[in-house]
Amino acid sequence: SAGGAFGGMIRQSGIGESLTALTGGTGLSMVLLAWLIAAVMKVAQGSSTIAMITCAGIMAGILGAGSAPGFDPFYIFAAIAFGAMFGSWMNDSGFWIVCKMTGFSELETLRTWTISVSVVSLAGLVEVLLVHWAFPYPFG
Repeated sequence: SAGGAFGGMIRQSGIGESLTALTGGTGLSMVLLAWLIAAVMKVAQGSSTIAMITCAGIMAGILGAGSAPGFDPFYIFAAIAFGAMFGSWMNDSGFWIVCKMTGFSELETLRTWTISVSVVSLAGLVEVLLVHWAFPYPFG
């Protein structure tokens, strides 16, 4: 519930409007922006759940309630989920679970687990962008 409250606070803070002003006119894809925000949040604070909730709050502020974003919102959801997988490292409890259960050192875990989840995250982003390009409104 604290993560939900944090996401609501982020939405009310106006960061969505600030990011809209910064990215307005750049042609930056909202799908790519959602992935990027989620990835930055994950790397910064370590929790995929908090990264998703926070990013959803930010994207809600950018897209606005009830507005038509020009594509199916499912793509934003998928981009946030893949972005929140990016960059598991020492501030992530999942990193330590993998590290200790496999017997890897921290460096070995960075070389295997962190790289693996980052590749999955990037591959997911590419997949979402390709499907979004091919089928902009598959669910709506």
